[in-house]
Amino acid sequence: MIHSQTSMRSSAPLSVREVPGPRGYPLVGALPKVRKDPLQFLVQVARQYGDLVCLGGVGNQKFFLVNHPRDIEHVLKTNHRNYTKGTNFKLIKSFAGEGLFLSEGDFWRSQRKLVQPAFHVPRLAALATSITSATEAAVERWLPRAGQPRDVEHELMHLSLEISVRTLFGSDVAEDADAVRKSVSVAFSHLHEKVWSLAPLPLWMPTPSNLRFQRAVASMDEVVYRIIRDRRRSGAEGNDVLSMLLAVRDENGERMPDRQVRDEVVTMLVAGHESTAITLAWTLALLSRHPDIERRVCDELDGTLGGRTPTFSDLPGLSYLGMVLKESMRLYPAFWMFTRTPVEDDEVGGHTIPAGSVLLFSSYVTHRRADFWPNPEAVDPERFTPERIAERPAFSYLPFGGGPRQCIGMRLAEFQTQLMLATILQRFGFHLVPGRRLEPEATLSLRPKGGLWMTLHERANIS
Repeated sequence: MIHSQTSMRSSAPLSVREVPGPRGYPLVGALPKVRKDPLQFLVQVARQYGDLVCLGGVGNQKFFLVNHPRDIEHVLKTNHRNYTKGTNFKLIKSFAGEGLFLSEGDFWRSQRKLVQPAFHVPRLAALATSITSATEAAVERWLPRAGQPRDVEHELMHLSLEISVRTLFGSDVAEDADAVRKSVSVAFSHLHEKVWSLAPLPLWMPTPSNLRFQRAVASMDEVVYRIIRDRRRSGAEGNDVLSMLLAVRDENGERMPDRQVRDEVVTMLVAGHESTAITLAWTLALLSRHPDIERRVCDELDGTLGGRTPTFSDLPGLSYLGMVLKESMRLYPAFWMFTRTPVEDDEVGGHTIPAGSVLLFSSYVTHRRADFWPNPEAVDPERFTPERIAERPAFSYLPFGGGPRQCIGMRLAEFQTQLMLATILQRFGFHLVPGRRLEPEATLSLRPKGGLWMTLHERANIS
């Protein structure tokens, strides 16, 4: 039976056994099917079975896909105190620790209050020069190889990580940047391998992958703790995020412990550089496939900037560029899935969901609901005009999550990608290399499978 996505709820909660879902295998349900082809399978079951889909589970623990904005808002906002973060976040904890993105409960609430001032707009605006100067330097490095095929995603990942190091630690750590970049790259490769493993080997086992990961964590800790000690000793202040974290005091006047400062900056480093680079990669790919949209973006850049370096104050005049980036994140959200687990039984989608269940939320899936996104596979930046945004439920769009635990770095990520894209597109156009498939690969993040191979062409030489 096909269940309508807009079906009416019953007056009393239904049993969890009545949640519709695909046939699966004994003991593990449909989870192997999710693992095999997560994007296509989850979109398909959401369309077939409705707002809440049972995917079976392991033993008595059931997994449910939640894809209606109403129910997403209930879990992430209305009743968020009843939920903890899920298993996919524990992977990142092994590298990033108890940063704001990963911590829970009262500790998270107190930490959020301490960290929030570091992300106020005036402080973020001070980082703009670091972002544009690093991007302009990268553009100059790309120039000698213009016209030659290259993996643009790899280039953007390197650039985004460099910018993250600058904005988090300041420009006085250039000698440590390579060590940080190498540690993050090794660690994230390890986490990508682990995310879909049905039986991941524990970290203490001395496998080659585990040993590389442990060395990466140790190298990162050595660098970050030394930077923290040196900064505390010198008392130097700057516009970087580390300086802001070192300056905060709690209600008792106590400063943040070094371990917590380390966890906060490493969490931001890991999550921030990955999401920024992936968003830029998918945006360049979409522009290559839609030259009419690209022309409109470039006309806006010419009219607003006239060839000069963009600044934070220019961003309101680059509204179409912002809409293009939002549409790119709708179609290809960098962190495409996350989970929550109820502490106590809860009612979701008209069904009683037992404590300990795993609720899956996929922005990739929800962003493709035709009832909120007509013709969802089409590329249409005009979906993000203020008028059309007002027509949709808030939780129909969640590239940064939602509710009290919405990504604290959302504003930084948005204006960083705008500044980087504006700087890059003033110098280069990007063409997909013919014959290479462009498809997403869903692991910890949503990267182009096999990289993003493109050729770069100077704007002055584009007919």
